[in-house]
Amino acid sequence: MTYSLWLCLLWPAAVQAQTAIGRWRDCLDYSVVQHVQPAGRSIYAAVRGGVFRYDTDDRTIHRMNKTTGLSDAGVATIAYDDQSRSLVVAYNNTNIDIVCDDQVFNLSDIKRSEISGDKGIYSIRFHSGKAYLATGFGVVVIDLARHEIKETWYLGTGGAYTTVYDLAFTADSLYAATAAGLKRIAVADPYPAISDRWTADHRLDSLSLTMLDVLDGHLLAAGYGYDVEKARLYVLETTGFREWNYREVKSMHAGGGYVTLAGESGVVRYNSALQRTDSLTTHAWGDLPSNDAVTTSDGSLWVGHNWNGLIHFPVSGTDETITPSGPYSGDNVFRLVPFNYRMMLCPGGHSAIYGNSGIPPNMLTTNGRSWHGLDFGDGLINSAYDLVDVAVNPNDTTEMMAALWGYGVVSIKNNRVSALYNADNTGGAFVPYTSGSYATLLTGALTYDADGNLWVLNALSPSALVRCSAKGQWTGFDTRLLGDQPALDKLIYDSINGYLWFCGRSNTIYVHDGKSRMAKVNPNYGSKLSTDNVTALVQDRTGNLWVGTNKGIKVIYDAYRAFNNGGVGEQAPVSCSNITITNGEFYEYLMAYESITSIAVDGANRKWVGTASGGLYLISANGLEQLQHFTAENSPLFSNKIITLGIQPRTGEVYIGTDRGLQVYRSTATYAESAPLDQVYAFPNPVRPGYDGPIAIKGFTRDAMVHITDAAGHTVFSTQAIGGQAVWNGRTLNGEPVAAGVYYVFAADTEGGNRSVTKILIVR
Repeated sequence: MTYSLWLCLLWPAAVQAQTAIGRWRDCLDYSVVQHVQPAGRSIYAAVRGGVFRYDTDDRTIHRMNKTTGLSDAGVATIAYDDQSRSLVVAYNNTNIDIVCDDQVFNLSDIKRSEISGDKGIYSIRFHSGKAYLATGFGVVVIDLARHEIKETWYLGTGGAYTTVYDLAFTADSLYAATAAGLKRIAVADPYPAISDRWTADHRLDSLSLTMLDVLDGHLLAAGYGYDVEKARLYVLETTGFREWNYREVKSMHAGGGYVTLAGESGVVRYNSALQRTDSLTTHAWGDLPSNDAVTTSDGSLWVGHNWNGLIHFPVSGTDETITPSGPYSGDNVFRLVPFNYRMMLCPGGHSAIYGNSGIPPNMLTTNGRSWHGLDFGDGLINSAYDLVDVAVNPNDTTEMMAALWGYGVVSIKNNRVSALYNADNTGGAFVPYTSGSYATLLTGALTYDADGNLWVLNALSPSALVRCSAKGQWTGFDTRLLGDQPALDKLIYDSINGYLWFCGRSNTIYVHDGKSRMAKVNPNYGSKLSTDNVTALVQDRTGNLWVGTNKGIKVIYDAYRAFNNGGVGEQAPVSCSNITITNGEFYEYLMAYESITSIAVDGANRKWVGTASGGLYLISANGLEQLQHFTAENSPLFSNKIITLGIQPRTGEVYIGTDRGLQVYRSTATYAESAPLDQVYAFPNPVRPGYDGPIAIKGFTRDAMVHITDAAGHTVFSTQAIGGQAVWNGRTLNGEPVAAGVYYVFAADTEGGNRSVTKILIVR
């Protein structure tokens, strides 16, 4: 199968600031570079979610991932062949892409095969127009000209599977580092698929060989013995193997006149006589923990850093850091929180038994163009982990409050950590969860109410709900009437009724009026389909509460009845209704076969629904119609496992947090303005030759009627805004492309008022 690699391979990263409707872009973490490959006047660097290419001539960065045309996510290794000018990308799921001449050729044979056991791809070597893959079961040979698998060799005894970690070609021999030891066969041997034709070399049997390379015709080998921290490095000479070093090493590459070794403590280079010439342990930003390093033909050193991207050490001059913009989150996404033109990413988390995930307590914020993390200030949270939620103070938007699982609540002022609130300084409001001598604050979610009060969930505590008033007074609410609390980590403020609704990983929803009344909601009360777990909770733009469960979606239409039974911890007479939809001649309940992980509401009141294994859905405002269904198989979606969702209200962009990183999809709906903006905004504008996609026009009042006219005043197109955004395909009502020229946009709300105008230039 062949794919176009789209324009993102040709454009620098800066143009990704704006995404056209219906298009995707990535928000991957490019700071941890696992593999580095020189390619002529370019350098390829692989990260967990994809690849980026740095052009050394024009100093531009080009992202390569599933949103730009690659076939998969989760990169295992990469390699570049100068002869065929092909980049081979191997994925963790054993899928393979060959990128050549701005096209992607996908080989999914290994992924689809029924081979039992280890199918992982450990390294890739090239020889005479072919790629040789060292895998968990043997060697796979790919014909790079035909983009197809040519043959497979099983090198175990009698042709059995055996793991091959690396391969190396000398002038006359091919060597394989296998789980059964070092093996060799003549390059000219016509039958390499016959395992008995391979000769075992037992001279290094005391080692588990994992790395091979060739220096000036001599085989280099690296492997581990009793000391798993350091490798023994050998060179094969006429008299046999000679040990030439013993050190910690993650990668070994011969090239550019050096043998380059990368490791946790830095990079070391040796000349052709295997004499050490360079030892680098730091760079301009600090230490140099390295995953990979290569030396190019001009003597430059390129290092895949463990937290600072791709580092270039030129032959002369200072080093430089090359990293595409992205969140420094390790591709961890726990919760997404939008506010105005910002999107905030909380990368923390917690385990099923309430323990910490151990993720540094950063919060990443983007304006759609660049990302920045927290200023940790005086180090109040340096020893903490797992920032899991954040809320912006409505009375002072320069201040945010964030929940740290296990540590309390942190105040962030102008992006700088300014205070930490816990059981020690809140007057008893926070009561820790205790088990023997162990005590912790399981602060899992927070939100502000209409009066500017901050509300915080403190799980497994007799005071599971805590308030900080707008004046800074902390108060804990005794919630023992609600029974033992689960790991509460979902909290919303009901803007219609003024209630707090919260839940965790149990089959109960809790509601509190912010004063003294509290109640429980059974998600199976009023439901025709019983569920076992509440997984998501959101209020839509009409005030209804949408409940995600392990068996689809339910809706609470009568939230106002929450305390009709008294509000003293009893079950509320609130119904959780199923939505019945038609499927051909049959009726079924909305998404009954999906486990819901997240629900987000867009500007048209439509619901974006993330699932545990079924990808991403868009359903209509009332839930009766499925509008879109994105999966990893039919779209650039990184994974079918959705962790969280967030919708940027001003742009309509849907931020999608998956278990393989964060990405963005530009939807058709934005949040409507209460009055039209001074200048309605169209994108792209001007519309240049060759563009035939949708034109987004935003800044309208809700559901405004939109008319587009030519310069003579003739209406060429009319539509209704979706939320605050209208979409025009550049065609007339008859479907014909409009001619080049200036077109005028007029808009009115449903009552005929609030008129506004903008212009769109069409260039043919």
